[in-house]
Amino acid sequence: MTPVEKPPHVDPVRMLHIPTDDLLADFGAPDPRSLRARLAARDISPAADPVRWAKWAKGRPAGDKVIAEAERLLDTPVDFLDPGHGRSGLYGFHYLHWAQPLTRAVALTGAEKYAVRLGEIVLDWYTSRERVRGQWPGLDVVWYTLGVAGRCQVFIEALHVLGGNPALSDDAWLSMVRTLLGGARWLAEEHDTFRHGNWQLAGCSVLGQVAAFLPELPESALWSRVALARLHEHLELDVYPDGGHYERAPSYHVMCLGALQLAAMVGERALGWDLVTHPRLVAMHDWLLAMTAPAGWVPPFNDSHLVTSAEHLLRGHYLLGAGEYKAAVLRWMDRERIAEVLSWLSPRPAAGDPLAEFEAAPYGTAPPAHRGLLSASKFVVQRSGSAYAAVNCGPLIEHELESHSHRSVLDLVLAAHGEPLLWEAGGPDTYDHPRYYDWYQAPVAHSGVLVPGRELADEHDADLLVAAGLPTADVLVAEHDGYSVRHRRTLLLLRGTEPYWVLTDEVAEPFRVLLHGIRPWRPAPGGYRSDGGPGLLVLPGQPDRARAVDLGTGPTNAPGPAGPSAAGLHGLGLDCPGGSASLVLVPFRSSPEPVPEVSTVEPGAAVLVRWKHRADLVRSDHVIRTADDVPVAAVSWGARDIHHAGRELLHAGRGLRTADIRWNEQGVQAELETTARTAVRLATGQEPPAVVLLNDVPLTPHCTDGVVNLVLPAAGRWRVRQ
Repeated sequence: MTPVEKPPHVDPVRMLHIPTDDLLADFGAPDPRSLRARLAARDISPAADPVRWAKWAKGRPAGDKVIAEAERLLDTPVDFLDPGHGRSGLYGFHYLHWAQPLTRAVALTGAEKYAVRLGEIVLDWYTSRERVRGQWPGLDVVWYTLGVAGRCQVFIEALHVLGGNPALSDDAWLSMVRTLLGGARWLAEEHDTFRHGNWQLAGCSVLGQVAAFLPELPESALWSRVALARLHEHLELDVYPDGGHYERAPSYHVMCLGALQLAAMVGERALGWDLVTHPRLVAMHDWLLAMTAPAGWVPPFNDSHLVTSAEHLLRGHYLLGAGEYKAAVLRWMDRERIAEVLSWLSPRPAAGDPLAEFEAAPYGTAPPAHRGLLSASKFVVQRSGSAYAAVNCGPLIEHELESHSHRSVLDLVLAAHGEPLLWEAGGPDTYDHPRYYDWYQAPVAHSGVLVPGRELADEHDADLLVAAGLPTADVLVAEHDGYSVRHRRTLLLLRGTEPYWVLTDEVAEPFRVLLHGIRPWRPAPGGYRSDGGPGLLVLPGQPDRARAVDLGTGPTNAPGPAGPSAAGLHGLGLDCPGGSASLVLVPFRSSPEPVPEVSTVEPGAAVLVRWKHRADLVRSDHVIRTADDVPVAAVSWGARDIHHAGRELLHAGRGLRTADIRWNEQGVQAELETTARTAVRLATGQEPPAVVLLNDVPLTPHCTDGVVNLVLPAAGRWRVRQ
């Protein structure tokens, strides 16, 4: 992208105290009343338009709720200087988002009392803003990016709805216009070069929105250029190629995605931008869909709150028209909420009403739900039916103020039957929470591993050895040195009608495996279980190597029928000696019946899991699945030789990375990934095949003793069919 010029330095008076004469000169207006009348008469709206929304919401529960909130604000005292808002809360209070119900209540009812009260609040804030003192060293409460951007959005909405309303005083109107003008100047000067993180991205999205809302100003064109340049830089450097956001916290991902969506909408409509087609913006939607559990939420990794994906994908469909987004929206949102979200949005160029466009849009062909590695943002997802796992494999990420990364690595979330089974503390409701450091950010609040006597280092990025979604099993093998001693974690999701996980941790020193659920744990035959369902059965593969410890309870938020709700995170610790320890993790809907039989085949090396007539023999680098002791599948993630009962099932050269082999009455089927040209031998069905299909190309195979010999000619993915 062509570099944009740096904004000229602006006299602080032109940001903080804009004289009325200067303001009028900037707009070319003779007096405040004529300027107000001119701006109120324009047909310019915010990216999300409260006037359109009010036409839909009037007389509906959504509108009634806003009116009730506005009524409460009529008599609620406001103190902008009160340190009782909290160290972080004071900054958020000055965003003024909490005052928006007053604007929206006017749009709904036309009642002057709401406009009068909003004007009082604006003037109170404007006259007190220079006296407020924050407790974050070096960070001004008013003049910092999120505060400036947040208020600008609030005032754009208020000026759009109330600009011509006589119930809003001229002084309050002028204060809002001055704030928009000064805030845009500050944002442009503050963000004249790229900086990582959500602050700048959100701020430059709003800078573009101000430029679109006040196109009369000579500076607006420069603001647009600065905003677009920074947003392009963020899409290049702050969005991973797989679509994840740099900070690796899902709620900050959707915050930035929402900012980019609004920027794309207003830029398309008023600024001549084309952010909509940027491949990284598309990828951000795809990442969100890839991470979403079957119940519609994304795990709260790091400082994230609980994210539900549907509304963001609905706006993504409005912009991109992808059929898979529509399918996801209809799965996770009711029709009333779909209509409300779209009621905020204006028709796109050459398109009709957004709701009508959505209803008429084709579904398209939805791709299979993502399984495996999101390679750049370093999350791994596993799925089978309602069973879902997500694992955080990535690094600690820096931030302008404090990192949003937690002291955890290879921590996992499991879910099945619509509920979380293993969960994360996530981020607190406020960063002033007294347990922010010793609970939310600490390793103990995550389903990972502790090594007693060692602290997790800042540099704890995991090495991904295997991350594969295969027909028989999803496989993750990863390791890290964050404790200055290597920790290897293997998570297998054994797929089928009764999916379950085998979790194996290996550390040379004694270690503790942490399991956190939203239900208490209690003893069960062979192990431990959630107290109630849906829940998780925990069966140690080597019971003599796992001593249970009650870790107590800490706070979290968990998904519920009405949205996220406060919950307790119940911890179960399993203390293990140095070496390897495996856990069999079985989801259940109401009660863990039937209970699989878990036994140790070779201490520290393998477990055998029996389900009625089926059995899975799990070793360090492969699984053999049998039915009535006859092999029906084998999975390798490192094994080049697999045998069962004296019979060779697989032999491969060193180029084999993963293999999934299945046998049925038709013979053998296999999915193989190689890193080089590789010779393989596969056990066949009962009859030697006359033809074998390699990536659908028929070959005449060489067969001996029930084994077919093949050469996979190069690195790649290969399908074998008998």
